[in-house]
Amino acid sequence: MAVRRLKFPLTINQGTGMAVSNTGVDFIGVSSLIQTISIPQEITTISNVQFNAVTSSTSTLLLGSTILSEAGFPDNFNTGGSLDVSDSLTVVGDATVGQNVTAEQIISELTSTATLYKSGSTLFGDTADDTHNFSGSVYQSGSMSYNGYVIDKISNDTSFTDGSSTYIVTENAVKYFIDNSALFIDRQQYVRKNYNKTASSISNNTASFSAVTASAGSLTATNEGDYLFFNNGQIMEHDALTIQQSGSTFMLISDPTSLGYNLDSLDEIKAWGKFNA
Repeated sequence: MAVRRLKFPLTINQGTGMAVSNTGVDFIGVSSLIQTISIPQEITTISNVQFNAVTSSTSTLLLGSTILSEAGFPDNFNTGGSLDVSDSLTVVGDATVGQNVTAEQIISELTSTATLYKSGSTLFGDTADDTHNFSGSVYQSGSMSYNGYVIDKISNDTSFTDGSSTYIVTENAVKYFIDNSALFIDRQQYVRKNYNKTASSISNNTASFSAVTASAGSLTATNEGDYLFFNNGQIMEHDALTIQQSGSTFMLISDPTSLGYNLDSLDEIKAWGKFNA
């Protein structure tokens, strides 16, 4: 029996992405030649397929039930692992984060700005008329600057011995100091001292009063400006008067030249002012 040969051999060569078991071998029909054609991975509907690059002839790519288009994901996008973005990320709608947000800097731009820096510093507001409202308690450590003035502490030092220019005192400290400070007690007593006295005698243009003049600890001693003097009902000019204390006698000394008249023993000289009693 004669063997039939192919006039033109059949040759199969493998190409990109396809493997041929006997690539380039001619089949002429003399003997059988088994060729196995395969690709590097399974591409069934249940296979795990991996490509170096995927190009779609349409403008969308369907990944399960999620559509990816040139504009992004038109519907919800869920990721089960980490999402790394090497460039800017813009979220038009709301962003909900179930756990921590770690960032070097957070800037919020609404009617004002709020910036949280990596160092822990913060910046709230961008103009002097911005208002920042807090509900609840505010705990602060460190100093505070108010219009350029540094405030280090709120002090309850009732003696005011610190003398600090950067402490704010409490109402309790001020009240205790005023209520118990000899200086303030003297001031209060000094201010309340107002009595009406009539001269017991007049001699040599000097009116004598039986009284001890008032004083207030470290305050400046009283002077003629702390009194009103009347001669027969007419007020006397302070420029023509001086006062002098002699034991328990308070003396009003007048200058007739400046006053314009001499004091007479029959005159009634009255004094209103800061006597002890």
